[in-house]
Amino acid sequence: MIKISCILLPVDFSERCLGMTHYARALAEKYTAELILLHVINPVFVTPELGGAPPATVAVPQWLITEKNKALEEFALPELAGLTVRRLVYEGIPEMQILEVAKSEDVQLVIMPTHGYGVVRRFLIGSVTAKVLDDLPLAVLTGVHMEKHAHDTKEEFAVVACAIDLKADSSQTLLSAAKLASDFAAKLAVIHVAPSNSGGLQSRMEEFVTAELAKSNLSFAPGRIVSAVEGGDIAEIICGFAERVRADLLVIGRDHAEETGGKAAGRLRSHTYSIIRQASCPVLSL
Repeated sequence: MIKISCILLPVDFSERCLGMTHYARALAEKYTAELILLHVINPVFVTPELGGAPPATVAVPQWLITEKNKALEEFALPELAGLTVRRLVYEGIPEMQILEVAKSEDVQLVIMPTHGYGVVRRFLIGSVTAKVLDDLPLAVLTGVHMEKHAHDTKEEFAVVACAIDLKADSSQTLLSAAKLASDFAAKLAVIHVAPSNSGGLQSRMEEFVTAELAKSNLSFAPGRIVSAVEGGDIAEIICGFAERVRADLLVIGRDHAEETGGKAAGRLRSHTYSIIRQASCPVLSL
């Protein structure tokens, strides 16, 4: 189960980024966590007039640094009032600075939208978010990707859904979701999508969930849901399940570069991007 004492929220000043402050507040308040707001100023490149020379970086002008510091100091002040917040402005490649700050500040959770400014492409996750998901071995909470659900923002989690694949680390994913559900007095809903011809799947799934939760000593809102589905499109089934149970948060496991070492990911974990793109609620990937 993850323990949250420091949360990182990269800021690009977009509306979607502002929307993520509601989740940052809910989690920071619940766990008395420090919240770090990070804005990264992209490097400035110039192309020499003489051909053959590669583009060179130049110093970011001081007026721009001053302007971004002022903007960050004013960002989401009403939304984050009363929380312990640090605001940092750095120069560099955004995804690299996010990774560095997450490691140096001992962050346990990164919160970010799937995309901010720029052309909204329905089937693509922004390059910065994708890099963080791939390379950072920490929990990442991503916002709703699809435009039709983008404004369904809630500050509390009444229903926490969890998707597991019954592999060795499924227990950790399930218990992390269960802890969140317990802490927010939420209903827990669990789903597993298996290959076809898995006899007795529903009963085995219920036994697994019951046995794992019995170890945790956690309490939940009444009405726990456990579902096992055989065959079909994994991301579509999981996201459909989350929408049907009216989940406010979907918890899944994911693989990242350090963990896989280039090896193929599991059936559920290889569908991380598809689940994040299609989900009607924020997704916490562990």
